[in-house]
Amino acid sequence: SLCDWSSDVCSSDLLWSKLGSQADAYWLTDKTGEVVAAGGLNAVLRDYARFGLLYLNEGRNFAGEQLVPADWVRASITPDSPHLMPGRVQVDGFPAWGYGYQWWIPGARSGNDFNGIGIYGQFIYVNPERKVVIAKTSAYADYNNSGELM
Repeated sequence: SLCDWSSDVCSSDLLWSKLGSQADAYWLTDKTGEVVAAGGLNAVLRDYARFGLLYLNEGRNFAGEQLVPADWVRASITPDSPHLMPGRVQVDGFPAWGYGYQWWIPGARSGNDFNGIGIYGQFIYVNPERKVVIAKTSAYADYNNSGELM
């Protein structure tokens, strides 16, 4: 589950249950039990959408309760170094996306949109200007051979 075992504080108490989640979520952990921060969040589709709504609403849940500071949400979707900026390099004819704290920032942004992208084709798309969240799950089994094309 979403717990910080070193401090006995569970994200399920602080965040996940307050999202109105449909199901438990799980993080991938290493052999010592540490959360793998670069990925590995496993959740059901509707809960991915709820997480996108949390970001759409600048850290507030459906009831308006501030779960994550709005400043942190904004910082997490703002690249803060030249090598993280969107559109900096052409890759196979496409501008490279920028990167925040686990969020991808398209080169040609539409409404300050951003994306959470999972290794096997899971997506959370958030467009604050248009008030849109789209969540998608899939299983891109050939990721190890052609994942960059995804």
